[in-house]
Amino acid sequence: MQKILYLITQSEFGGAQRYIFDLADNLKSEFEIYIASGNENNQTELIEKLNEKSIKYYKIKHLKRAISPIKDILALAEIIKLIKKIKPDIIHLNSSKISILGSLAFLITKINPYNSKFKIQNSKLIYTAHGWVFNEPMSIWKKLFYKYAEKFTARFKNKIICVSEFDYQTALKEKVCSPEKLITIHNGLEVINFLPRDEARHILLSETHPVILEGAKNERLIESQDSIAFGSRMTNSLLIGSVGHLYKTKGYKYLIGAIKILVTDHQLPIVAVIIGEGNERKNLETLIQKNNLEKNVLLVGEKENASELLSAFDIYVCSSVKEGFPYSILEAMSAELPIVSTRVGGIPEMIENKKNGLLVESQNADDLAEKIKILINNKTDQEKYSANAKTKVAEEFSLEKMIAETKKLYLN
Repeated sequence: MQKILYLITQSEFGGAQRYIFDLADNLKSEFEIYIASGNENNQTELIEKLNEKSIKYYKIKHLKRAISPIKDILALAEIIKLIKKIKPDIIHLNSSKISILGSLAFLITKINPYNSKFKIQNSKLIYTAHGWVFNEPMSIWKKLFYKYAEKFTARFKNKIICVSEFDYQTALKEKVCSPEKLITIHNGLEVINFLPRDEARHILLSETHPVILEGAKNERLIESQDSIAFGSRMTNSLLIGSVGHLYKTKGYKYLIGAIKILVTDHQLPIVAVIIGEGNERKNLETLIQKNNLEKNVLLVGEKENASELLSAFDIYVCSSVKEGFPYSILEAMSAELPIVSTRVGGIPEMIENKKNGLLVESQNADDLAEKIKILINNKTDQEKYSANAKTKVAEEFSLEKMIAETKKLYLN
């Protein structure tokens, strides 16, 4: 039985972590699976899920997300040691930091004159680019560093999986590697058992913002019910949802700006609920308070099985400035929600403008607000987009398809 070692930078349960978990869980009967990651913020969700499935996990103590020369050298030594211990047939890298360190560890281990002892001479190196890091908002020197680091380490990779055609074309444009090393395999989604609408709303709102529930009947939040295409028996507000880590790349300051416009200028009774946690929380809280939106924008933190709560929402919004092929959009499509999203990364491969959702330019709160308002006021489009989105995700982006294509790559 072949051994696969999955390496990833962080152990929080984001899109990349979900990706390797799905692969590991579905292939563990055919391959001997190992997963290793850093654990910078003592995140436990990925580790707990792996333990539940009896998948072997190793912690890389010094592996951090940010560039840190001393810690990076120590992490490199840890990875080399782990490769020698496991002797994997396939090393599958995920995320940009581990792409660099994992490739260097692979190279050092293979050129070691004593490497026959470790039986890795024929090991293969695969990398999944979950959106190229040099497309993120960062300083020019960091962009250049990551771009040339990806180009250099691509020499040692046997195959690079792009999760979107956008990333595939980006790799060609930036000459990251030769075309024959690239392949596009879209992320895939398993069937989700969504909670009943009222139950999902209760979980989201009662613990984090009970005033919305208790005060809804006493406050005249809706002046004209006819102007709102959706209603709610639990609150008098239209619930807009978004799921993602509170990082700058998610563009939540633009979503907050859009909500400000809709609430202040158009007097719409809207509550935006953002599920997720991250290092931008304080900045976002300050922005919410500055705009007096404490009752209109709720940061509810991380939620276990967050996808099951999507049924609470009336509209789903993605305000990201950089994405790969986000699971959150796939989940919203599966939940049959009308979607407004920025036109970034692989999202246009999921959402076709005015067919199964609305697309807007990134970093534009005015455009985002306008498209949300258009969707709110057009029930026919809501129903059309929702139905088309659900059909598309079921037909084109299934978990079974992703697993089959990746397995085929491993075996070939």
